[in-house]
Amino acid sequence: MKARFLFVLSAAIALGLSAHAQDAAPTTQPPAAADTPAAVDATDAPAVEKDSHTLAAETLLETMNMKEVTKRNVDDMLAMQIQQQPQLGMFKDVMQGFLRKHLSYESLKDDMVKMYKEEFTENELGQLSDFYQTPVGKKAIERLPTLTAKGAQLGMLRVQQNMGELQELIMKRTMELQGGAGPQSLPTIAPQ
Repeated sequence: MKARFLFVLSAAIALGLSAHAQDAAPTTQPPAAADTPAAVDATDAPAVEKDSHTLAAETLLETMNMKEVTKRNVDDMLAMQIQQQPQLGMFKDVMQGFLRKHLSYESLKDDMVKMYKEEFTENELGQLSDFYQTPVGKKAIERLPTLTAKGAQLGMLRVQQNMGELQELIMKRTMELQGGAGPQSLPTIAPQ
């Protein structure tokens, strides 16, 4: 149950992070240092210069309103898990605090910037930012998380509907590997 929750949550957040944003007013400037929780007095720490590729990735994430999107995705996934497994309701505040700490935009931003830089050139990041500022781009980033979630639900449903077939195939392979010795050491696959 815990592994499934973490897998579903991680997958949904990962997919949602790349696909979801509000219709926020687009900006072309990276977020100001004072907007981040780690902001410190300028006299305490030297300013870190960022290359233009990094700034382009940060601009894209800001254009997609990733800070709010990340928070919303965590909250939505937690609500879905509690709806599916009501016994988790008594732990909602604990789970929410944990997830907001470790899956907040602030905690993920540097890694997300790195991922986007690895997948897109600086020019491509600029083109994505431009696209996401158009009406169709805004609609896409608004609707893609729903489509992604529906696709994931469809996939899980199909696997659950056909779990018996998978169990038979695993049993057959196990018997082949054991030389037809029988099912005594077969792994158990329970539908979730």
